[in-house]
Amino acid sequence: MTTTRWVCATCRGTITSGQRYVRCSVSACNTGRMKLRFCDVKCWNAHVPTARHRGATYVEDVAGPDDK
Repeated sequence: MTTTRWVCATCRGTITSGQRYVRCSVSACNTGRMKLRFCDVKCWNAHVPTARHRGATYVEDVAGPDDK
């Protein structure tokens, strides 16, 4: 059973349990209630110019069933 875990911060596509996703390496994008997740690297690349990050990278991960 796959369940929707999150929504991509750029394209608003769904990220389901067990699916690979991308997180921004910048701590401001991963703190508090604003934990940005992206369905692929293209969506993360679209995020970088608007966020004005310097030297940002991305981290690949897999959505687990108990992730918050």
